[in-house]
Amino acid sequence: MKKLVKYTGICSLLLNLMPFIIYLSIIKPGKEMLTEALPFAIYYGVRHSSLLLFRDFEYNTWRLGWIGIFSGGCGYALGMLGGYNSLFFDLSGIGAGIASTLFPAAINQQNRLIKNELLPKRDHVKAWGQLLILLFFFGIMVWIKQPAVKFGVMMLVTIFTGAAYRYAPHSVGHPLPRRLHWFNYVLALILISAMLMLRLGRNAGIGQPVGWGLLLLFIFFLTMVGGIILNRQKMLHYRHHLRLRLMLYGVCGQYWTLYSTIFISVLYGLKMYYWTIVAYLFAFIVGGLVVKKTCQLMPGDDQLVSLIMITLGIGLTFWLPSYFVGVFIIRSFASAERKNATAEYEQVTHNYSISYIISNYYYSITGLISQFVMWGSLFLAAGLTGMNNILGAYTLGRVSLQNSVAINVAHAVLAIYMITYIVLLAIKLVHDKKAGEA
Repeated sequence: MKKLVKYTGICSLLLNLMPFIIYLSIIKPGKEMLTEALPFAIYYGVRHSSLLLFRDFEYNTWRLGWIGIFSGGCGYALGMLGGYNSLFFDLSGIGAGIASTLFPAAINQQNRLIKNELLPKRDHVKAWGQLLILLFFFGIMVWIKQPAVKFGVMMLVTIFTGAAYRYAPHSVGHPLPRRLHWFNYVLALILISAMLMLRLGRNAGIGQPVGWGLLLLFIFFLTMVGGIILNRQKMLHYRHHLRLRLMLYGVCGQYWTLYSTIFISVLYGLKMYYWTIVAYLFAFIVGGLVVKKTCQLMPGDDQLVSLIMITLGIGLTFWLPSYFVGVFIIRSFASAERKNATAEYEQVTHNYSISYIISNYYYSITGLISQFVMWGSLFLAAGLTGMNNILGAYTLGRVSLQNSVAINVAHAVLAIYMITYIVLLAIKLVHDKKAGEA
């Protein structure tokens, strides 16, 4: 049984990636597009807020991992009942969202401790083996049409994850939090209240509860971003540009997740969208090597080289034949920059226990802002009817060109947002370097 520990890394990837496919697949086109997408919205909101909600356990990553496993098991079990009542889909999004954040965070934090020789090394599946397993599960999720079966498959994955995680190396943490951050629980209450209001409006066909629910979700978004920004007791002892570098990953994340889903699948079909998944997986496997060779060949600071390459990747996404190469470049260099910034954070603060979790706090800020930029620009360009058509085309697997202008506008706005952030970060890096030389 101890040999199962080498599969914890691949389990982390499955719990992180597969729910995204499942919850997008159960969105059904309807008059109330925003409430039809409620299970996915709940999943995605909880996914981006789980680490903050469970901040009391941040120094006990072992326990965080188990919270993620048990939450995922409960969520997928409820999802199997969604065919009887869609409320179970909503509730399942909570468990799946917690699992998709907490367990990968626990594994990645343990990997940081192993890298710094603070935990013993563990076996792991080779990169190409992980790629084959991911492609296999991706094919299963695409092939299976019944949501209950998809949730059942993930339930089995979660059970297997628990069996493997029992033997993972871990540091001894406090069994219970020494201090309770009540702000976290107020935030959770706001999210649950928003979900209940949206559910009430959806079931009763009443617009007012839906409006209140959306208002609460907006308050949740602002409160969470403010809470992360104000959570500064562990974050004050390093340079400002390092915080900006930690947030870069969140700025870039939408290209290989939601935006690619909408842009490629709606305008060119789901089969073409699968190449985005392939590009993402290849970036995961060989991206680090490509980044290393590129930085060796190009003159200048590695950080600036990464920013230049990300900008190049953004430009490549405006032409379909090079779109997937652009996604590969963006994901590869953004991920490498996040790892480098996390390592620098460890060197500056000597805080090895929660370095990955701190970086997660930061990229969650810009990840949520990127969501707001993308969906806000798409909604303003397409309108409610257009959004219904876009989501309807996706859920039915049909190509829809009637909203191509709105989608391209959202593409351009998102690209401008990303490039603006990159330019400001580059200016800050150059300024700090000159100040250090002075």
